[in-house]
Amino acid sequence: MAIYDWPAAAFLPRLVVENSTATMDAFLLTVYFLVVTYVLYQMALSIEDRLEDKVIIHLDEEFSAEQTQAQLSFQEGKRSIKVKAVTQERGFKNSKVKVPVLCLLIGDAPDVSKIDPAELEGLRKLGIDDGAIAAVLQPKIEIQVKPTGQQPIKPPLLYLTVTIDNRTANLQTYVNWDASSLEMFKQGNRIVRSTPNMPRDLSQAQVHSVVNPGQAVTSNVTIEKNYLYDAASAQIQLAKPLVSLEERLERSKLTDPTTASKNIQPLYSLDLMVGLKTTTAPNSDLINLLIPFSFTLEIKPDQIALPPLRWLLRRTGRNRQRLRSWLWGR
Repeated sequence: MAIYDWPAAAFLPRLVVENSTATMDAFLLTVYFLVVTYVLYQMALSIEDRLEDKVIIHLDEEFSAEQTQAQLSFQEGKRSIKVKAVTQERGFKNSKVKVPVLCLLIGDAPDVSKIDPAELEGLRKLGIDDGAIAAVLQPKIEIQVKPTGQQPIKPPLLYLTVTIDNRTANLQTYVNWDASSLEMFKQGNRIVRSTPNMPRDLSQAQVHSVVNPGQAVTSNVTIEKNYLYDAASAQIQLAKPLVSLEERLERSKLTDPTTASKNIQPLYSLDLMVGLKTTTAPNSDLINLLIPFSFTLEIKPDQIALPPLRWLLRRTGRNRQRLRSWLWGR
């Protein structure tokens, strides 16, 4: 019996050593995996603290142009000047950042062949091609409302900035602030133009802004209820911002970064009362336009570029969604 048991007894220590080695390798591999996972998790948390969702303010350009042109068509019998409403984008050459502008084109575009050659050469040096020169020189009134485009979450927006640029030779532009309004959360509000010396009584009528030919006027406006009387200084002061993008972001619906659909919400709408007439025409010939500027807020969630870290954060991060399906993430 001892003769047949001897080989098994001889190999037993070797089997024990091999099993112990395999167990140790598995243990070390597990420890290594846990350490790597922990390091990746801490790295993901560190990156998460620096993530910031992007907010973009969009103007409904088509709506502004269509509604303005419709009002112009109703006044064709009254007006003696030809006006066309279009939206264009302004920005530096080769820049991706473009600002929408509502243009009231006056008359017809000039004939390039009749333009002074020296003026043409100057425009070409600015990088304007011959096809765009006529559009650049056409008399127009440009109306721009800011901010638009991507915005920082902080600080809050205090005002809307309205700029009216009168690029005509014989037209006056009037802005009736009291007949203008700003709609937020489906509630209309009277707008107040910010001035260096704000009156104590905001209920009194505001002076119209007049933009003469070749001039531009920029005004900051907000809603009336954001102002409060300060007894210490005996002045009216701005007590609240117009809108806090940070609060809107916190109250917004959840955004799934894996879906192609956009998270776009109404922000505010400005109805600006603008009047046009030639400098020699009586006030009865004034063309009144209630120009709508409708803005929306698009929210784009920021995310880590590395897919494993992005997957890990969506399940264990501090800001993970409370309600999510097992398909959340990619």
